[in-house]
Amino acid sequence: MNQRITTPYIKKNGRLEENSFEEAFQYIGQKLQNPESNSTLVMSSGSYSNETLYLFQRLARTALNTNALGSFDYYRRGTDFFSDKNDILPFVEMFSSDKFYCIFPDVETSETLNAVFEILKHCPDTPRYWFNKPDTLNITDYYAFFRSVNYYLIQHHLEKGIYVDVLGKNYGAYKQSLMADDYEELLHKNNLQDADIQLFVEDLITIQAPAFIVWEQWLTEPAYHELENMCMLLDVQSKPASGFLTIKSELNSQGLFDMGMFPHIAPGGHKMTAQRQEKMVSLWQTNVCTEPVDVVATIDGSGFRNVLIWNALNANVSQDIVNQIDNSDFAMLHTAYLPENANMYDVILPANLPEEISGTYTDTAKVPHNFITESDNILEYNNLQQIVKIAELLGHPFPSNKDDIFLEYISFMEAGCHSSERHFFK
Repeated sequence: MNQRITTPYIKKNGRLEENSFEEAFQYIGQKLQNPESNSTLVMSSGSYSNETLYLFQRLARTALNTNALGSFDYYRRGTDFFSDKNDILPFVEMFSSDKFYCIFPDVETSETLNAVFEILKHCPDTPRYWFNKPDTLNITDYYAFFRSVNYYLIQHHLEKGIYVDVLGKNYGAYKQSLMADDYEELLHKNNLQDADIQLFVEDLITIQAPAFIVWEQWLTEPAYHELENMCMLLDVQSKPASGFLTIKSELNSQGLFDMGMFPHIAPGGHKMTAQRQEKMVSLWQTNVCTEPVDVVATIDGSGFRNVLIWNALNANVSQDIVNQIDNSDFAMLHTAYLPENANMYDVILPANLPEEISGTYTDTAKVPHNFITESDNILEYNNLQQIVKIAELLGHPFPSNKDDIFLEYISFMEAGCHSSERHFFK
């Protein structure tokens, strides 16, 4: 692990030097005064609390005049890994599932897997179908696999239930597109035969309450869509203890969606609309930048003038973002550990570790949890206080108490199932 830092660094004469928080805040405030619309890129990892992520996007959309928001978890992977909480299998219902279909590492490789392994530990009698084992299907292309299963289901008239008959939207167009595929080519991508799909489907349709547990990092966005399509074709989401759960890569990857850390998503986790824009303006009492921006296309093209990287635990930063940082006029990093390429930044602020600052986090089943600190805060200004200070210097007062921030962000949460945005075959 790289060196833990507790004080800011500012680049002077080509070298980073330790400085006070006050000097670092003044430096950042000076560099970020009156930025042009969407000239600043704000990237975050999922290692922050909901309250912190909420302030990140509020800082961006108000004080920094930018809607260029992104995350390391979903950069160049798409952002459609977000389902309504009513469509996600709750952890508690997994104890009643009839069979687990496991598409995730069989060892605990991250904190986000711990809860799943605990559930498995307490369900020793629940059968498991663990992909890529000697006696199960070996899958390398999950998009091709789920799509070939869906093809087989429709070809043999095995689709059933309320999503096919009533609730599912776009089913006719999806079916037409799917049946135009080359089924043999889909099978070939995983070296499968029709008999392999037949045996899998025959097993699956006999299970009253199947639970698909999937490590999200192993899915492409199209594969995620086909998993959703399969669950709708089999009506599994309408039954208790049945459905799918995608395990996200970081502690609060779900919070990135819920807090609106994407250009097209508003706080509350729903698509940006004129009504939601108006609510942001009304609550924050200032102009809000919600202008559409394609972050990837801009990085590949003209680039951004300023770059703010919120990366407490040093999530991997891709080379094209590194190049963007190198070519920017001003680059700031927020991190707990000094990276090897630290000198590419103009200023570095120290970050709290997740256990040092209390707040709320949302698990992969979309259930929020209140987290109480396990370790003492060793920083003069914690994560929230740092954002508030920067916003203040840019002329935008923010709430600084985590409870006040919590009350503010839940005001964006909208009750109901939002059926108009759900149950689309893709």
